[in-house]
Amino acid sequence: MDRKPSGRLMHFVLVLMLLEAHWSLVVSGPIHSSCHVNFNNTKSLTELLKRESEGLLEKYIEHHGTRNGLIPDDVPNSTISGSNISEKLQDIYAKIVLFIRHLSQVEEYQQNLLTNPQPVLEPLRRVKGGLSNLLHRIKNVLKHVDPENTALATPSSPTLSHDDAYAKKEYGWGVLDRLKDWVAEVLLVLKEAEKVCLENTA
Repeated sequence: MDRKPSGRLMHFVLVLMLLEAHWSLVVSGPIHSSCHVNFNNTKSLTELLKRESEGLLEKYIEHHGTRNGLIPDDVPNSTISGSNISEKLQDIYAKIVLFIRHLSQVEEYQQNLLTNPQPVLEPLRRVKGGLSNLLHRIKNVLKHVDPENTALATPSSPTLSHDDAYAKKEYGWGVLDRLKDWVAEVLLVLKEAEKVCLENTA
């Protein structure tokens, strides 16, 4: 008779311990999982964008020849600024908006420069679409890394003036070359940001 209550008590304690462990996994698991899922998806998209941007530049050179001059001053640079990971991600967000606007200008120029612009326009539009998707991904990444940061600044539209055909070609070369280099830098920042996300949720 004395052993039964003791056995039931031990069973009850064991069940409570198992439930506590289960709910601990349920609560903490998705946080780490969301870091992995968000960053893996974002990195995969960025790696695809890197390949697409490299292919776009090759296609552009195939139709316009190699670049001889310097990259024009009105082309965005390929660096990512910021003293911490949150500032770097904000800079990436703003630069995506800027590159989309410059690619739209390059797209417009192709219709004037080429008799058949489609071979260049098709990969160019794919890259623009990839950048638009990346824009949303980066916004989600920022929520994990810096949840308190809700305000994202966007740059003003560029003021451009390219009068002759060569200036338009040179501008296109510059935009696509810088874009290719910038996407490679984005991948490095994403790896750094993933570490911060996992540390914050440890």
